[in-house]
Amino acid sequence: MKYLLYVTIVLSLFSCKKETVETYQGKDGVSFFAYTDQQLHTTAVRSYSFAFQKTVKTRDTMYIPLRLTGKLSDKPRTVLLKTAAGTTATAGVDFELKEVTIPPGVYIFNYPLVLINSVGMASHVYRIVLEPAETKDFTLGTLGQTPATTANLRTEENFRYLKIDVSSMYVRPAYWDILDEDFGEFSAVKYKFMVKVLGITDFSLDSIGSDGLLNFPVTLRNALADYEAANGPLLDENGQEISFP
Repeated sequence: MKYLLYVTIVLSLFSCKKETVETYQGKDGVSFFAYTDQQLHTTAVRSYSFAFQKTVKTRDTMYIPLRLTGKLSDKPRTVLLKTAAGTTATAGVDFELKEVTIPPGVYIFNYPLVLINSVGMASHVYRIVLEPAETKDFTLGTLGQTPATTANLRTEENFRYLKIDVSSMYVRPAYWDILDEDFGEFSAVKYKFMVKVLGITDFSLDSIGSDGLLNFPVTLRNALADYEAANGPLLDENGQEISFP
């Protein structure tokens, strides 16, 4: 009986030694990344206008959040974006895409997309459709939704394509859908008035936060009342009277 017990223990230990730990063997991946509440998932369109900036710019940088999947690395790696079907902007004229080095140990990274204030943007809105390009370090990463957890309280979106509209005109920003209820209908004159009163040029929810969404309309209504008392109604480019809900 003792002999049988000894053999059983030895066999058990031998079996444990033969077990191996599974490790990730595939190529690491990269995808676009956003939190679901930002409404910047794959069907959304981000926008940029040189007209909305405080100073005249010949070029500017838009930072694109990327999510890395696979193993964390203790060495620098490179990532690159490329254009996809639907792009109407011209590389080297309206924008620049460059291979960028990612620091070691990073799993979320902001890719710098360089936008160029080209002559055509004065009268056109150009679209850039981006997707991750294959590099020696990365392939296309995991896609889809990652539910919120106790460690990460916000649901995440990981997606393949990102659409960006760019111009130098006063065009309605893609994010204005979220602002309609609190700021009212968009117009170029209204936007200029908002910039003058509030001193900022980016009114996206990501920028102004819930506090701005609540308090800025009050500030704007008061400023508009002062303007109207001194000058009469403020009319937009279509002759419509400007108001804030």
